[in-house]
Amino acid sequence: MADTVLLQVRVSSTLVKRIDELCQEGIFRNRSEAISDAIRMLLSRYSRASPEARATALYLGGRLGRAGNPEEIVFQVGARGQVSVED
Repeated sequence: MADTVLLQVRVSSTLVKRIDELCQEGIFRNRSEAISDAIRMLLSRYSRASPEARATALYLGGRLGRAGNPEEIVFQVGARGQVSVED
């Protein structure tokens, strides 16, 4: 078994019910498997995104200030070719 870490998060009861339904249908064995799969999909989605797509996602998610200009955002490419966003 791979190294695992306990990660506690708060999730709405509606989302938990929907996850439980997927588990009951046999799509996932349990909640942990469902959440792990969701995290893998999220990382895959944003790891391949262009700097512009990542900045847009940050902006739309309210994590990038609306004031200022685009030149204030600094994009750096990591050793593995992944783009990180710093403001």
